[in-house]
Amino acid sequence: MTAAHTHNCAAVGCQKQVPLNLLMCMEHWRMVPAPLAREVNKAWRIRDRGEARTLAYQAAVAAAVKAVEAKQHRKIAERSGGQGDLLAGDDFGI
Repeated sequence: MTAAHTHNCAAVGCQKQVPLNLLMCMEHWRMVPAPLAREVNKAWRIRDRGEARTLAYQAAVAAAVKAVEAKQHRKIAERSGGQGDLLAGDDFGI
């Protein structure tokens, strides 16, 4: 794939290149809840049919990005023992 035919995955912080017809890399797209993924796909197909539909596509994309970010935060919290903050509970003598 050449750079002219790709863009960065829409997930926050992801630098993977994906084809222009995809929103995210497969790793992140699989984190989008199925109903929301269907909404993004539907909005993508009709996005060029007027301003309101373009705005609907943008809203669906924003919701998908937020869903992936929320899932990533939950995974991080689970790995850190549910603390949410990797430094929570540590006493550094301060």
